[in-house]
Amino acid sequence: MSNKKYIPIEITPHFYQLGIHPFPAYLSIGKEAMIIEGGTGATADIIVDQIEQLGIEPTRIKYVVLTHSHSDHIGAVPRWKKRWPHLKILAGPIADKLLQKDGAVKEFITSDNIISEIVLKKGEIAKMPAELSDYTFRIDIPVNEGYKIDLGDSVVWNVLDVPGHSPCHISLFNPSEAILAMGDATGFYVPEKGVFWPNYFSSLDDYCRSIKKLAALPVRLGALSHNGVISGDVKDYLRSALKATEDYYQEIRNRLDNGESTDEMAKEKAKWVYTLTDYFPIELMYDLAKVLISRSRAIEYNGDMFKIY
Repeated sequence: MSNKKYIPIEITPHFYQLGIHPFPAYLSIGKEAMIIEGGTGATADIIVDQIEQLGIEPTRIKYVVLTHSHSDHIGAVPRWKKRWPHLKILAGPIADKLLQKDGAVKEFITSDNIISEIVLKKGEIAKMPAELSDYTFRIDIPVNEGYKIDLGDSVVWNVLDVPGHSPCHISLFNPSEAILAMGDATGFYVPEKGVFWPNYFSSLDDYCRSIKKLAALPVRLGALSHNGVISGDVKDYLRSALKATEDYYQEIRNRLDNGESTDEMAKEKAKWVYTLTDYFPIELMYDLAKVLISRSRAIEYNGDMFKIY
């Protein structure tokens, strides 16, 4: 680990932000405890250190919940399982199937190593995470909409199915503290700039429906899986996420209608995203931009899709 000391951030007395700002995870504490998000290889030891700082006995941490199976959300899992074999890993059933495929797992490991190299170059860590002899991402408990995770002391999390960013995406809602762990269901948001990068990689229609679904909840705090926590009027944040999605979609459709090249548009969008975050390789941004162009081309405009009433 680098000489940097990453201090866990108390959001509430029962809920802490861990990891680093671009790649946060969260610790929910009742009688038992639970980590939300599977981290990255680069943040695995950082999060272990933060848990030690909080004085939480690892045996108290019962679960790790994965909001989805993208590589920047699962990379710490095999490292934590090696250190803490008692952990139960929870995710949606689609993620469960994906994480059993050898080809997908190899791709996840390669992607996680690339992220670690970037984090290393930025001086966030002192050395690359050690290679493991066994990279296990096995899901112990597949969870669907309505599943409740009861940590005791009135800390209960409800599972919500919110596809769109990915087909396997779930979010978690804690009614007692009005906390919503959104994952990437609302895309990539940069609070410092007030800018969204919409992420409807799986389905634009599902993505919008999922955001509307989250907006119906009485939320006070929204925990994002990149760049921290939204407080205050979370419903207004969700409205803004949909408006940014509508603007992004309409821009792409207009440019396609004007005969613009998908390749040139994807290159431009990749460069723009790189100004928002340089923790991912620009080649990945280019590939994802092409996915968003394809998803935009596939669906006709419907204004109601982007409205929260």
